[in-house]
Amino acid sequence: MSRNTTRLFGDKSLTPSSFFLSRCVLTTSDDQNIDIRELVTNITITESLYMGSIDAEFIILDGVNLLEEFKINGDEKISLEIKRKPIDNPVNEVHKHDFYISEVINYARARPGSASYIFRCVSKHAYINNTLTVSGFRDGTIGKIISGICKDLDVKNSDINESTNKVVNCIIPRLRPFAAIKWLNNNSFTTTGAPFYFYETLKEGVKYKSYEDFIDSDPIGTYSHKPFFDKTIGDPEYFNESKFKIRKVSSELNLSKYISTGEGAFASTTHSIDISTKEYKEPKEFAYGSKIKKLNPHKPYPDRADNSQYGGKKISEIKSGKNYFISENKNAYDKNGNINSTLRDNLSTGQSYLSTEDTLSHDITISGNFDLEVGNVINVNVEKTNIGDKGQDHIDKMQSGKYIISTIIHKFGDEYTQQVEIKTNSFNAKLDDILKVNKDEK
Repeated sequence: MSRNTTRLFGDKSLTPSSFFLSRCVLTTSDDQNIDIRELVTNITITESLYMGSIDAEFIILDGVNLLEEFKINGDEKISLEIKRKPIDNPVNEVHKHDFYISEVINYARARPGSASYIFRCVSKHAYINNTLTVSGFRDGTIGKIISGICKDLDVKNSDINESTNKVVNCIIPRLRPFAAIKWLNNNSFTTTGAPFYFYETLKEGVKYKSYEDFIDSDPIGTYSHKPFFDKTIGDPEYFNESKFKIRKVSSELNLSKYISTGEGAFASTTHSIDISTKEYKEPKEFAYGSKIKKLNPHKPYPDRADNSQYGGKKISEIKSGKNYFISENKNAYDKNGNINSTLRDNLSTGQSYLSTEDTLSHDITISGNFDLEVGNVINVNVEKTNIGDKGQDHIDKMQSGKYIISTIIHKFGDEYTQQVEIKTNSFNAKLDDILKVNKDEK
């Protein structure tokens, strides 16, 4: 890979897709440091709300017999540093991370004198995860217990929300740390029932945050999908306009109430029995309402006059459509409940969040943004496909609004781009109004 991209003015970037590969050093098992910048043709780094570690792929074009000369065996460290200095900012933006090779794949000799292959890499704590099991008694909030597991994983840079609902006692049944965190997280909620996510970002490291944490954060910018630039390259404003322009968008609309009602997105019933007292508790019913925090003002379904497909009931009243069954054991410990004690009051609400989090989902391609990370909230403006008169509103009210970033694929090649998955659990305008406006405009 060239150590820098084009469209640089001196050491400053004219476009947000420019970058400078300042460091890419492979440390061998005998502590030799090798600069492999000239061997790397592409770098792809993936972070997601659903992954406990970021991972990376380095595509190598090897004309120096690297594998044999330095006895590469598949556990070496790669220290990466990528920089950019915006044209209007004297401070460098930096991505810096240490990866460890987990696999060497796709080896090929396409032509004499060179070989190509891929270093697939993970973070250090993902490597340590494969060397440990977690077991035994733990107590505290689930966030606090997960914070302790992060120390076992030697996580140095973390932001763990320990204010999860209820103090619990549990016995972890000899699981890998990531598996233990997933097991604990299935029972972890805020006081209002929102779920939590354990993930790592390239910018700030390991995090444990709730859906409420995301919603309560300020949007970091407004991204627009429009066909043309207002400014030209070289203008001071061009950098920011290009930075927040959506180059490409594709969507999974997920507008299936058939599926979401079956998942209990809008109504459900929780049944629980205490095995220590043989007590069957009164079923707890859930109906979608104000308790659910939304990114945008309006709920993800319209108020219908005809509900015949739901048996004549409103969509939030079909509580027998999804049932949860919980076994409790309040006498397991002298104080605090066991890990299932969080479920009766929160499971239905948490599942509603998870079932509606991708009410609208888009995959967008944008220029590289060093400040962007999963869990961020962004504003999105999407133009209508049938743009009419100049006086008419060109914004698609249904697809525009606030979104949470769930996945980022950073791609460093000829330029720095990001493929970003964004999701929202609500609409920026009432569906009834959107449908009426669209009908009036025809």
